[in-house]
Amino acid sequence: MTIMILELTALFIAGIITDLLVTRYTRSVAERKVWSATILSGMITFANFLLLTLIVKEGSLHSFFGIAAYAGGNTVGTYVAMVKQVF
Repeated sequence: MTIMILELTALFIAGIITDLLVTRYTRSVAERKVWSATILSGMITFANFLLLTLIVKEGSLHSFFGIAAYAGGNTVGTYVAMVKQVF
């Protein structure tokens, strides 16, 4: 049980970080920063596929909670990026 909570917490934090990267990527595209947007695009794609592979590899109930934790992290990441003008 403790391991599952740690895994879900890690997925939640990964969701926040990924969404902050997506926000930075969107800003780079809007500002026409080619290299920044290119590097961020690769990082985001790699992170998403890695995380989704790890989530789906588990059982169906565990996958559901993993997806929910990751989506929750994405939600918080969007909120933080919209409230803070840092990214």
